[in-house]
Amino acid sequence: MNKAFTLAEVLITLGIIGVVAALTMPAVITNYQKKQTSAQLKKAYSTFAQALVQAQYEFGDASSWAVTEPSSSYEDNLKYFETYWKPYLKIIKVCTTMNECGYDITGYASLSNKSNYVYYGQFANVPGFIYGDGTYAYLRPYNLNSTEDNRQRLQLLSIDLNGPKKPNVIGKDVFQFIININNGVISGFGSKNLCTAANIKKSTEYSRSCGGKIMADGWEIMPDYPW
Repeated sequence: MNKAFTLAEVLITLGIIGVVAALTMPAVITNYQKKQTSAQLKKAYSTFAQALVQAQYEFGDASSWAVTEPSSSYEDNLKYFETYWKPYLKIIKVCTTMNECGYDITGYASLSNKSNYVYYGQFANVPGFIYGDGTYAYLRPYNLNSTEDNRQRLQLLSIDLNGPKKPNVIGKDVFQFIININNGVISGFGSKNLCTAANIKKSTEYSRSCGGKIMADGWEIMPDYPW
């Protein structure tokens, strides 16, 4: 006599599989997104680090570059970008506004407020650009506490891994770094220890340090990351 599963048994088994899948799939998807994001961020960081090395090979040590200031015009910032960075990045498009690069927003949201798109978008006096596989970025002068005798000569590097596509949230698909032109080093924005769930709730500003945390954690998004 041949033995077989009854229809009821098959349906029960499928139901159990469905429940297990429903419980585990969100975690699997989240883990995949984290790994994909950290890998893309590492690649983006490497792209700019290599461009910085190549530019210094041609133009000399970065400390001797003719950098712009926070008050510089769009034309001057564009000239700086086209001189020292553009030749070493596979540029698809340069744009004067985020809208020109395909965005329907003019700023980014943050981990503490993912629906408020007014946080640190492209500044009016700097060019934005899309390069490589669709990554969007911009560079802007960021000389904090700078004086004529003690110029930090910093550049803020903002990277949007998937361009205009959502979520457009700093700390999720948008990350910021600081380029020290004095020594040619690209580091995280602020301290990695500031990127915590508790801090993010206090201020949107702390989202900006999350790129540095991923870098400091070996280009991995660890369990304590406020994803």
